[in-house]
Amino acid sequence: MKKYIPQKMIEHSRFCKFAKTLSEDEATQLITRIDRLVKENPEYADNRNYAHLCNLFTSLAMEMVLEENGKTREEAVKTVADAMYEYIRPQITSMKKLAGNGWFVAFLKFAMPIKFKKTLGYGWDVEFPSCPRDTFSMTTHKCIYQQIFSKYRIPEMTAVFCKVDDILYRELPRADFIYTEQIGNGGRMCDYSFKKK
Repeated sequence: MKKYIPQKMIEHSRFCKFAKTLSEDEATQLITRIDRLVKENPEYADNRNYAHLCNLFTSLAMEMVLEENGKTREEAVKTVADAMYEYIRPQITSMKKLAGNGWFVAFLKFAMPIKFKKTLGYGWDVEFPSCPRDTFSMTTHKCIYQQIFSKYRIPEMTAVFCKVDDILYRELPRADFIYTEQIGNGGRMCDYSFKKK
């Protein structure tokens, strides 16, 4: 079984750089909070959800710590969001380079179902609908980000993570990123498609 060690989870998260800017007391509070979240949600802490929970639990714990240390809810959520968006910024160039290949959509059709089989554990419900050859589609019916953030009464954090998809995929050179709804923004599902240009 995968060991969920708070310090390691922070290092493997999108918040590893920002965590280093915290005070010593805040850093200790962050580790304590992550440990508590792992213990309070054992069903989610399986082998396949590890990468997701590194980001999810670290961001949730960080938001809580920032609030406890004087920030408003809005300020704490924005601080966590900005830290994540800054971290993923270099990935935009890499994603555009990958998507510049004519085989990008075909690669997604082959690779993503395999990847998600290994990285989506308890709480997820994702399907890959039939679609034309020039399109890759995936539909998320249940999302652990929405489930856990809602459980701790910070549902707006789900939209923070949904925005990552918009940032990484909105301007791909040879594929259009299309959806009609996102769970984090009030939708019943995330109905994502990548269509070859």
